[in-house]
Amino acid sequence: MAPRSLEVELQTLHFDPDNPRLVGEFDGNEKKIFRYLITDIGVDDLLQSMGTIGFIDGDPFIVRERPEGGYFVVEGNRRLAALKLLTGETPEDGDQIPSVPAISTEAANRLKLVRVQIGWSDDLLQAYLGYKHVTAAREWPPEAKAKFVFKHAKGDFSKENLTKFAKVLGTKYANLKRWLIAYLALLQAEKEGKFDFAEVPSKRYFGTFYTLLGGANAKEFLLLNDDPISIAPVADERIEQLGEFVIWTIGSKTKPSVVNSRDQAKFEQVLGSPKALDYFKVKEDLEGALFYTEYTAGQVARKLREATYTVDECIPRLYNVREDQTVREAFTSFEQTYKKARLNIRGDDPIAPTAE
Repeated sequence: MAPRSLEVELQTLHFDPDNPRLVGEFDGNEKKIFRYLITDIGVDDLLQSMGTIGFIDGDPFIVRERPEGGYFVVEGNRRLAALKLLTGETPEDGDQIPSVPAISTEAANRLKLVRVQIGWSDDLLQAYLGYKHVTAAREWPPEAKAKFVFKHAKGDFSKENLTKFAKVLGTKYANLKRWLIAYLALLQAEKEGKFDFAEVPSKRYFGTFYTLLGGANAKEFLLLNDDPISIAPVADERIEQLGEFVIWTIGSKTKPSVVNSRDQAKFEQVLGSPKALDYFKVKEDLEGALFYTEYTAGQVARKLREATYTVDECIPRLYNVREDQTVREAFTSFEQTYKKARLNIRGDDPIAPTAE
């Protein structure tokens, strides 16, 4: 059946609890969803626009029938929140609301009758929402994309199914896979009592989590099974480690994370070194943990070359600043380090630096 257009009263429209953009646990509570939309997502721009020109019928709400009566708004929840505010409705939770432009009673009454579309097929709706929010200008954040994929995959996480789904969304299978695995890992952590979506301290937590989860050493640390994808991608014997990983990369409202996506290379190095990881678990100090990492021969060679290039850059300038006390102290330190390195490379009683 083709979508059809209706004109309905604003009061018959309800926020869609299944909207992927709603990041958190709302238990279908419309007041909580209302608050989230106006505070966490923001509707100030819509308030000014709709307060001036009204509701544009050319971009109607897309709705589905609500079992209890009325309609759930599948597309347009942010606009619905703005319309509610403009017509005098609030979340009734005592918290502050955005500044609402004054409009006439006549204008407010006009906003109480809006045009909607109903009867969209699942396939058409998936394609539309995917284009509009996953790949187009009004892009959803990563966690919303992950929820969208999880919902519409309907338990079939095969490569064949997700590849078809990726084509509908105009993205790549690899992207869908990353989002989905990270979301599944968090659902697994929540089920095991290691994570609470309601306690995330930052809107951008998911991007950090899925980025750091993608490292080879991170996958080994969690024994992450991503081929084939399962509903519980982290091995049962690594649930405690999953809890640690969540704390380090996401944190909570009372305990901030200790690594971010820019730290991935360093974090991977620490996860791949037992001594460094032991230190990191106790101190939660990424820079300090790097001191305990064990380098491969290739890594040692690269570090030595980097040091050589750095010294080479200083040599032409050294003569002119040779009397400077800080330069002399730095050079003395350099000489001592070189002597230790020379003993080690010759095989004479290896000397290693001592951790503070």
